Amino acid sequence: MALPIDQTLSTILIVDDDLFMRRLLRILLESAQYRVIETEDGQQGLNAYQLHHPDIVLMDAQMPGMDGFTCCSKLKELPNGTYTPVLMVTGLDDANSVNLAFDVDAADYITKPINPNVLLGRVRRILQATKAENALRAQHEILQTELQQAAEYVSALLPKPYTEKVAINRQFQPSLQLGGDALDYHWLDENNLVVYLIDVAGHGVKSALLSVSVLNILRAQSLPQSDFYRPSSVLNGLNQVFQMSDRGEDYFTMWYGVYNCHSRKLTYASAGHPPALLVSSKGDASVTKLDTGGIPIGMLPEFDFDEADRLVEDSAHLYVFSDGVYEIPQPGGVIWGLDNFIQVLQQYQRDEIFNLDYVLDKVKEVNGTSRLEDDFSLIEVILT
Repeated sequence: MALPIDQTLSTILIVDDDLFMRRLLRILLESAQYRVIETEDGQQGLNAYQLHHPDIVLMDAQMPGMDGFTCCSKLKELPNGTYTPVLMVTGLDDANSVNLAFDVDAADYITKPINPNVLLGRVRRILQATKAENALRAQHEILQTELQQAAEYVSALLPKPYTEKVAINRQFQPSLQLGGDALDYHWLDENNLVVYLIDVAGHGVKSALLSVSVLNILRAQSLPQSDFYRPSSVLNGLNQVFQMSDRGEDYFTMWYGVYNCHSRKLTYASAGHPPALLVSSKGDASVTKLDTGGIPIGMLPEFDFDEADRLVEDSAHLYVFSDGVYEIPQPGGVIWGLDNFIQVLQQYQRDEIFNLDYVLDKVKEVNGTSRLEDDFSLIEVILT
């Protein structure tokens, strides 16, 4: 009576037209407590691979019909084939055959006649390496799932565009790694609109959660001893609550502004953040940079932030953004930069496009791919 096969054992698929070699390999591998499946040609090997999903394949290089190199290449195109190691077992030891084995993505090769200790050592090493790679890949997939969930959560917190009193549009696209951007705008009262954008240092779920924490505090106006009509007071309050960790993490940049639609005065403060841009509605679309020169929040607990104000002309456009919109790597190690981004905004405004998808598409075009290395966060406020 045959004993049932232990399903916990590593499964090895043998593809070899030589009956004697298959029997020898089976004896060696089963004595080492491996589960063995054998086939005698390339097509049978591909069929058996799809049926049994082996942990490793031992492939003869020279077989009639479909040779081992072709079979290995076809196997790698099957589902999960990329992650299944193939050990070529061959009587060929010339450099061309060795190179061909690696060209078809074989994990290693061993020459005939077989040395049992060498064979079992190679199989054990490859299986251990594959197990480690699979564990790493599984962790990576979990991380990507968490990043996607975090990105969806951050996106769900973003405010909707406004059309009453002032027109406000925003564009947010999380990067592949998910940065720490968060943005918001809302009315403090019937005349005063607050606009701010946060960019936490680093990437990943931790940075995103910190940005959301800051966002929730500001929305709830639960920052102790802070006047939310005074940008410098808000930045000072945040700087008292959030301080950089011992490992140099958990700090963030920020731009915070309050616009009074009755007096047309814009009061603002910045904490190590890119300057907001005030772009004239006139034909020249002249640009004024709004920056008060503060350092990132969390760097120094006793730092005192300044604020500034200015009167705003009718229908001027205010743009608030993170550095991810312009710090785009270019060939030769240069950065696309803020000046080029300003030119895009000026053209956008001259042409009266008023759809921030245009700006995002321009940045993606400069980037050369639709996936950006940092979050793309941009607010446009038409100050009527």
